[in-house]
Amino acid sequence: MPTLAALMTPFPYHIDIDAPIEAAVTLMEEHGVHHLPVTRDGDLETIISQGDIDRAQSPGHRLEEQQLYVRDLSARRPYIADIHDPLDRILLAMADTGIGSVLVMKEGELAGIVTVKDALRFCGEYLADLTRSPDDDVA
Repeated sequence: MPTLAALMTPFPYHIDIDAPIEAAVTLMEEHGVHHLPVTRDGDLETIISQGDIDRAQSPGHRLEEQQLYVRDLSARRPYIADIHDPLDRILLAMADTGIGSVLVMKEGELAGIVTVKDALRFCGEYLADLTRSPDDDVA
């Protein structure tokens, strides 16, 4: 059984909990990511997603008219797993709970992140490999 190490994005970009939302948006755009681990004084706290930001910036949202900080949008507890956890268990937990990302730890330190997009890409490639015939490699 593969582990989270097989599909995680290693050493993900992260942002401080006291940073303005604009800094999170900029970091996400610069690196083409939709999730950022959130730290406080260097320690992992939570996670923020592009969806969290989009919802807060939508017309009529109660926070729409004020300066927003990462702490305003990242109150939920992140799903945290160990780098050696079996992939099937984590993917089923993601499906059962509807979570979009998992923070991956190794020896108590942030090692990576797995998102639904990572999981779908991995599964698609795995299925393609299963159905590829030996003749496909000969060209």
